[in-house]
Amino acid sequence: MPLDEHLNLNALAEWWENKQAERKRRKQEHEEHRRSPEYVGQLQRLVRLTQGAIDLLHMSHVAMSRMPNATDTYLMYAGTDDSLECLVAIKALVEQGVHNVARRECRYLLEQAVKYLYVDQQLPSLSATRDHRVEYLKASVPRSSIQPVFDIQPLLPSQDVQAFRNDVKGRWSSLSGVVHPSKEQIDERAARARRGSFSGFETAKDLTAINNQLASVYDCLGVIWLTAAGPSAAGDVIVELDCDSWIFRKSKWLQKLSRSYDYKLERQQGS
Repeated sequence: MPLDEHLNLNALAEWWENKQAERKRRKQEHEEHRRSPEYVGQLQRLVRLTQGAIDLLHMSHVAMSRMPNATDTYLMYAGTDDSLECLVAIKALVEQGVHNVARRECRYLLEQAVKYLYVDQQLPSLSATRDHRVEYLKASVPRSSIQPVFDIQPLLPSQDVQAFRNDVKGRWSSLSGVVHPSKEQIDERAARARRGSFSGFETAKDLTAINNQLASVYDCLGVIWLTAAGPSAAGDVIVELDCDSWIFRKSKWLQKLSRSYDYKLERQQGS
């Protein structure tokens, strides 16, 4: 073997050993960071956000099931399993540091909820079958936008309806930046690389950022899911869930929806 080629192989081996040693050091440092109160606290918050969203969806589905055939007919609740899968997947992805893929799932979940609610409000009668609703979705709902959000009627005070629609549209648009190749996605990835937050080496700050995003999206989703269940069922669910320990007790939109049920007897007796 020529001398220069031998030297190149030795240099490559040394480079590889140094890289492995550096990776081992960074892994140990990150394990220590993962045990920090800030990181553990955000992981616990992620669990609470996920469980809170699951409870909202599941209890809305159960409340809706009191109406015969409703959960097999309305798109919102015929798609409950798909929504639950998304919520579980988002949590698992965030825990493993795969944040942008989690954001893509979150965008899909928000778009699905808006479009399903839109279809169900356009076809409110149970005489419209699930197949009819699917055909309406295919023929009358745009695939590449969330424009139907401006035609849904959420269970919120009238003065808040347009602001809610704008908020949903804004959050969907923000999440769209990681769905298609974009400047925002490239800049975000480069910024994380500069501070050493590669996939699998996220900081408590990174975890806080995505938890904040999930909290806002799940807040919007909760209003949409409860709206789909109808005023009576939504009232039963929100009164049951809204207590001091509820993760969404001080959220922007679910709080407003909850306050509209302060007249209910259960709350009058508890006050």
